[in-house]
Amino acid sequence: MSRNSRNMSDLEFLSWQQYTKESLEFLKISESLQDTWSWEIKGSSEGQAFLKYAQKIRDPSSNDLLHLEYHVVYSVTYQVPVLYLQVHHDDGKIISLEKAWDIFQAARGDETRYTRQRMLNILTQMEHPVLFKPCLCLHPCRTAELLAKTKSSNRIITFISLMGPYVQLKLPPAYCLVIEK
Repeated sequence: MSRNSRNMSDLEFLSWQQYTKESLEFLKISESLQDTWSWEIKGSSEGQAFLKYAQKIRDPSSNDLLHLEYHVVYSVTYQVPVLYLQVHHDDGKIISLEKAWDIFQAARGDETRYTRQRMLNILTQMEHPVLFKPCLCLHPCRTAELLAKTKSSNRIITFISLMGPYVQLKLPPAYCLVIEK
């Protein structure tokens, strides 16, 4: 179903100003929790700054160490946060979309094996809108609908909490406890 054919009142969009405000609030919480998120600014126009986080995980099939770098970027087109990531081996070699999907499904312990088409509806490869390099991305087409189903004082925390686990990005529960105060 296309974005335009949905009932617009069922969707939750963010302006660039709201995204920035909630991202900076998120960063304050990150700092108070001694977490390592950062705010990357690449230009002065709308959409040219994003949240960044890095971690290492093990490939469940080979036990190789993988480096993951996550970017929560504002989509000017969809008017929602979008999660971009790069996954590479110690030697810098980037893993393929299919390999990433296998790693994330195995790490989740998900017994349901999705078809390639279903996989591409969730995790796909897109050009990073700020860095202009290919990245893996959780497709943003249903994010506004998802955010509309939740009530949160910080939609960035909600977005990362709901979507991050699909790609091994898990916020500590303390983030949610802080915004509930």
